[in-house]
Amino acid sequence: MSAVTFSAVTKRYKDGPKAVDELDLEIRDGEFMVLVGPSGCGKSTALRMIAGLEEISEGSLSIGDEVVNDVPPGDRDIAMVFQNYALYPHMTVRENIGFALAMAKVSKPEIRRRTDDAAALLGLSEYLDRLPKALSGGQRQRVAMGRAIVRSPQVFLMDEPLSNLDAKLRVQMRSEIIELQARLGTTMVYVTHDQVEAMTMGHRVAVMRKGLLQQVGPPQELYLRPSNLFVAAFIGSPAMNLLPARVSVDGDRVTVTFAEHRLVIDPLAVDRYPVLRERDGRDVVVGIRPEHFSMADSASDPEQTMEVTTLVAEAMGAEVHIHANVDVPIVAIEGTPVDEDAEPGASTTKIIARVEGFHTVRMGEPVRLAVRTAHIHFFDATTGAPLRDDVDRSV
Repeated sequence: MSAVTFSAVTKRYKDGPKAVDELDLEIRDGEFMVLVGPSGCGKSTALRMIAGLEEISEGSLSIGDEVVNDVPPGDRDIAMVFQNYALYPHMTVRENIGFALAMAKVSKPEIRRRTDDAAALLGLSEYLDRLPKALSGGQRQRVAMGRAIVRSPQVFLMDEPLSNLDAKLRVQMRSEIIELQARLGTTMVYVTHDQVEAMTMGHRVAVMRKGLLQQVGPPQELYLRPSNLFVAAFIGSPAMNLLPARVSVDGDRVTVTFAEHRLVIDPLAVDRYPVLRERDGRDVVVGIRPEHFSMADSASDPEQTMEVTTLVAEAMGAEVHIHANVDVPIVAIEGTPVDEDAEPGASTTKIIARVEGFHTVRMGEPVRLAVRTAHIHFFDATTGAPLRDDVDRSV
């Protein structure tokens, strides 16, 4: 068994805040779990506690059936891949990959066999006699993974292993790590601040904020059913647009109003958020993902469109990102992309609409956007909890 279980685990530094606060999380045997969140959220601390590089202040941590709070790092049967590769520059690829085995006094024929197998798995066979300085960044990262693989550990730990690579290589290495984990079937815990990496790589994703676990689940569940405003804003790129709005209910007809805009909500969304029918005249937070906008045309329902003035139009090829202002207060959520550059008390919210790439949009030009209101999210304006029947909004 190689499940990893956090049971009310807390890490408190002397004279400082809790880096991890009563974390309850079960990472299943053979699972690819991604820990994600902004800088300082506690994800790397949690990983280092699995490795034994950080002491646990409270709670218990188990690997398999064994509580490992007091087990030295070298006895935990884990392998860690760091951000900076940590290769020995004077050793060849072969020597780097086999180093841990040599230190463990494994026989030379066995070291050679396991090193060759790992190199073949990672496409490094032709580089075994080279020094690290003769390799590309991606090849060095594969060597670091090879050094972990040869040990056949219970758990692989990866701490932002792709952050030093360029964008194209990161995409390539993401797919290679996914394939590698699937072939090995070993439990993998992967830390990143990049939610695109989290969404594309993990079987499940654990979102953290200020040491607290916010939500854990399959990537699509986090995207479609975020547990609070923080998760809604953090998961998705570009980020979800969050707008304070007022609800009006007239029989079966539900509308929301923000600034000069008024949208009639599709019945499908009302069925997903039945609490809306109880919010007549009250404030909520409306969440609209950029991809749920489109350029309005003659077939668009005028009650589901809004006109804005383009601040910036980013032509991305297949799509255009239209940036615009909406004259409503910013929904401030500390530590999320939503308010990262916001001035305190700012009263104008910037939104992003993602539309088809064949549209030509110019700065300063007014555009009419259709909103697919069936996909809108609704949150309590006070607690940030989604207005779903399955969510407790009292906290």
